[in-house]
Amino acid sequence: METIKLTRARTHAAVAAMLLGSVAWSGGALAQNVSNTNPNAVTTSTTTTNAATTDAATTNAMTKRQYFNVAKEVFQEVDAGPDGLGPRFNLDSCSGCHSQPTIGGTSPTTNPQVTVATLMGAKNVVPPFVTANGPVREARFVRNRDGSPDGGVHSLFVITGRSDAAGCNIAQPNFAAELARNNVVFRIPTPVFGLGLVENVSDGTLEAALAANAQQKRALGISGHFNHNGNDGTIARFGWKAQNKSLLLFSGEAYNVEMGITNELFQNERDSDPACQFKVTPNDSTPLVSAETASPSASFQSDIDLFAAFMRFSAPPTPASAAATPVAQAAPAAQTTGAATATTGAATATTGAASGTTTTGAATATSTLMASASADASSVLPSAAGSAAASSSSAASSGASVTRGNQVFSNVGCQACHIKTLTTAKSPLTGQSNVTIQPFSDFAVHEMGTGLADGVSQGTANGNEFRTAPLWGVGQRIFFLHDGRTKDLNEAILQHASRGSEANTVINNYNLLARDDKQALINYLRSL
Repeated sequence: METIKLTRARTHAAVAAMLLGSVAWSGGALAQNVSNTNPNAVTTSTTTTNAATTDAATTNAMTKRQYFNVAKEVFQEVDAGPDGLGPRFNLDSCSGCHSQPTIGGTSPTTNPQVTVATLMGAKNVVPPFVTANGPVREARFVRNRDGSPDGGVHSLFVITGRSDAAGCNIAQPNFAAELARNNVVFRIPTPVFGLGLVENVSDGTLEAALAANAQQKRALGISGHFNHNGNDGTIARFGWKAQNKSLLLFSGEAYNVEMGITNELFQNERDSDPACQFKVTPNDSTPLVSAETASPSASFQSDIDLFAAFMRFSAPPTPASAAATPVAQAAPAAQTTGAATATTGAATATTGAASGTTTTGAATATSTLMASASADASSVLPSAAGSAAASSSSAASSGASVTRGNQVFSNVGCQACHIKTLTTAKSPLTGQSNVTIQPFSDFAVHEMGTGLADGVSQGTANGNEFRTAPLWGVGQRIFFLHDGRTKDLNEAILQHASRGSEANTVINNYNLLARDDKQALINYLRSL
């Protein structure tokens, strides 16, 4: 991307402060050496009296800040035909997918895929499962026409008709035909905040966390296993099925699969029509001449190296305030939770919306209380139960409710998979050694039953298994579950239960909660 890289150097100084202001900084890891109260201030030592040491620390912090700024800028670049975009692609920038609540997050409120479909004269038809108010999606076909397993990503769009792709004339996949065969499954973007810390958790720590509380897990019907790298046998942990071993691999694969840009990890075009090739392969490579960015180090790195660096240096998401209006809301007030009629057998727990009547549409902008078929029912978990029903949305969102929700989260068994804390190993990166983080995940894959199954196997994860989704930052997400099927946290919880799911007993516990305990759990999740 020679032209774009020159643009980086010319514009970086002017936009660095603006870019920095949109990062979700956290005071926990301080992976970027940034103050949580002032994201534009570099954190330096205040305990040393040695001027030389202080100067060195300041210089080191500034060097890392410059490096991170450039990495973030590259993460936001929009690619075009001359950069290698396509010939088949899902979107034209990393930040287009990862932007809620800020750069590095997940699907935004307005889906940019609708606009990019016809950008610069492209002749794509927007598939029916991609909507302006829906999540950014990638599509996978479960099986090939001959019945053999497929599972790969089939890009939504082609560059045919774009003004920067003259002569290219390839067609979109026939999504209508595959939808008619019930052969299309979806994935949405995963947030990338704090992933450098996750990458630095040792395999031993993850194995110990999975083995902990074995008796409780057996009682709940929870097992799980790790998806291992096929060559060295170590634990893979990134992606919906923990299919990627490292952030660099994650970056290289996404650049090729989502944007169609070949790189030093994935060098071959996914469509080899010579009329649609506008840059030598790999499209992205390590520069041998400085790209003249604001960071000397970044000037000699490929885009995928910088994508990985952006993720590696990004702090964990800042928890949502319990007092603030959250993005993700509770179930509509007209929906019943089915507490009085919930199926009690773990193997037959309900899979979809609860048994009462429901209203359709997105959740409202203010906190709502969930109605209950048994509003006065006592909680099945005495230590989490409340003595009175919440009387207003403000009461439901109070700090007391969030505290109670934390207890409910543990008591029903959510923490058996969504492990609250892990500790990183030693790291060459400042601020990332021996740090306690709260990703709310064991990073193992679990059997999720027929309700969430997508039929796609990746590594040792089969078609019914998914990695425990990290819950940090969940309060500021809009879409939930691997395919973005719901905006409703209550519904997302219920969808964990279906035939064969390891979560059936936990969801049965949830269904038996009193209304206020359910609401407290939702409020707690919103606060993360």
